Amino acid sequence: MNSSEPMMKIIMKTVKHVHPEITMKLGHIIFSIPLKESNCKDPYKIGSANVCGRVGIAAGLDKNGKYTKFLSHFSPGFIVVGSTTPKKRIGNKPPRVARIKPYSMVNAMGLNNDGLPLILSRVSRVNYPIFISVAGFNLFEIEEQIIYLNRFSTNNIQGIEVNLSSPTYKGKWKDIIPTLASSKKQIFIKIGPGFKIEDYVKLASKEGFGLVLTNTLPIEDQRISAKRGGLSGLLLYRLSNYMIKKARESGGNEIPIIGVGGIMSCKQLKEILKYANAVEIYTAILYMGPGIISSLNLKCK
Repeated sequence: MNSSEPMMKIIMKTVKHVHPEITMKLGHIIFSIPLKESNCKDPYKIGSANVCGRVGIAAGLDKNGKYTKFLSHFSPGFIVVGSTTPKKRIGNKPPRVARIKPYSMVNAMGLNNDGLPLILSRVSRVNYPIFISVAGFNLFEIEEQIIYLNRFSTNNIQGIEVNLSSPTYKGKWKDIIPTLASSKKQIFIKIGPGFKIEDYVKLASKEGFGLVLTNTLPIEDQRISAKRGGLSGLLLYRLSNYMIKKARESGGNEIPIIGVGGIMSCKQLKEILKYANAVEIYTAILYMGPGIISSLNLKCK
């Protein structure tokens, strides 16, 4: 067991009874503890991306690249930072997140982040595999970030997730394919429920992209300021598993697929890895603490 895990378990048992907005603020303090970076214990490849195992940390936990050293201590396969936008965004007003039983959450953060240039400068100093998740309110903002990453990415940046889940992009995302194809890093297209998987499978197969399935499921919740947000966690698991299986059966074995959505146990991990090359977790960490990263990545063989 990692020497820091007993302490983290005590903390997580305490904060799960606190309002999630307060938990987030406490998390900022806890995740800033200067723990020692882990060594790469299980070298692995997802497409052309060199990572340290099959279980990574999904976008949203470390939006600004401030917690990568702390999170690397728990031996993830890789850490997805962001989602980023070209410039700093404040995001939505609180409350932005609420818990849902069992082991699920709804959030509407509003893409709050410090902007790609500052975030990239932070994570470039971390000796661990990093993916950057890029998003925006129009396709130009995504293109701008791909071009910036082509110029300034360091060797530890192993992949780029392109969040195409916004309804704004439907029917228009094909316009940025040449820019995505020019990337020097492995591109992963992230989509959510309600998207026609076959279209993205064809794109991935033709251009050598990977897929991340699935993003959160839009639902209404009056407890958050936006009144509508994205569902993550255990309630998303069956839908995520269905989408991953469908993508694999449609696209064959050549497409790198990362599964995300409600994975919290070795049994679920093994079920997803029948069809996916790797997985990402997010809500599981919020409920169970960062120790679940090493438990899934190193012990679920």
